[in-house]
Amino acid sequence: MTEAQLVRRVRELFSPRIGDDGAVVPVENGSLVLTTDMLVEDVDFTRDLALRFIARKSLAVNLSDLAAMGAAPAYALLALALPPWALAGAEEMLTAYAEAARQYGIEIIGGDFSRAEKLTISVTAIGRVVTRPLLRSGAKAGDRLYLSRPVGGSGAGFALLGKDVAAYEHREFVESAIRRHVDPEPELALGLALAGIPEVTSCIDVSDGLSTDLHHLCEASGCGAEIEKERIPVFQELPAYARTLGIDVREVVLHGGEEYALLFTSTLRESDLCQRLGRPVYAIGRMTRDAGVVLKDDGVARPLTPGGFDHFGG
Repeated sequence: MTEAQLVRRVRELFSPRIGDDGAVVPVENGSLVLTTDMLVEDVDFTRDLALRFIARKSLAVNLSDLAAMGAAPAYALLALALPPWALAGAEEMLTAYAEAARQYGIEIIGGDFSRAEKLTISVTAIGRVVTRPLLRSGAKAGDRLYLSRPVGGSGAGFALLGKDVAAYEHREFVESAIRRHVDPEPELALGLALAGIPEVTSCIDVSDGLSTDLHHLCEASGCGAEIEKERIPVFQELPAYARTLGIDVREVVLHGGEEYALLFTSTLRESDLCQRLGRPVYAIGRMTRDAGVVLKDDGVARPLTPGGFDHFGG
C-alpha cells in the first residue's frame, strides 16, 4: 500500500473525518482541531541535525497543520522515545521545545517518555477554531489557486545538508535554504486570516510537495487543477545558484516536501486578496472541472503526476 491508500482504508474503517490536515471536533461554544505527526530518526531526520532543530521542527509541522485548518494554537502533547545519544541531549531538546512553544503561543501540557533504538517523536497539537475550520474539500471549478510564499527552498536545503560549500557568494543562499528546511515557520497568522475571509474555499499545507499536496486538495474537492509554471513563486536566488550547486529547480519546486507553505483556493483575484490580507500571496492557476492536475509550461499543458514524498511509495 502507498500512504494515500492507507489513509483511504483508515477512513473506511474509522471515520470519514480523516483526510484533512487535522480533525475538527465540536465542543461547547465552538470547535477544536486536533492533529498529530510522528518523526522517526533516519526517516524524517538524521542524528547529524542538531537536537534543537529536530525539536523545533517536530512542533512546527503540527502547527502548520493547525494553520492549514485556520485554527489558533492552544495545547500540545509531546511523546519522546529516546536512544542514549538523544537522552544525553535531552536538556537541549526540552529547552528548544519550551522556546518554540512560547514563540508560537502553544502550551505543552503533557506527554510520555520511553526508550528506543532510534529517536522517535510524536506531537499532538490542539487548536481552537476562531471563525470556521478550513477544509481541503471546499474548492470549486473556477476558483483561483494560491501559494502563500515561494517554494523550493526546503528541497534545496535538504540537498545541501552536509555539503561543504566554500564559495563565499553562495553562503547566504545556502544558509537560507538550509534554515528553511531545518527550521520551518508555520503560517499561523495567515491561516487565521484566511479562515476569516468567506471567499477562501479550501486549504492544505505543502508538506509532501506541491504536486502531491495539490492532488490531495483536488481529490478532496472533487476537482482538477491547472497551474502555470511561470506563476509559481520560487525561493529567492534558487534559479541563479541551482546549477552550480547541483540542484534540480523543477524537482525541488514541484516535488520538494517540507515547505509548509499554505496552498489554498479562493474566488477572489490576487490583487483583492492581497489587499484583504495585507501581505502578498501568489495565484498559480485555477481549479477545473476535469479531474487531474495539468502544468502549463511555455504554453504547453502536460499532466503533472504527484512526485512528492510518500513513506511507502518505494
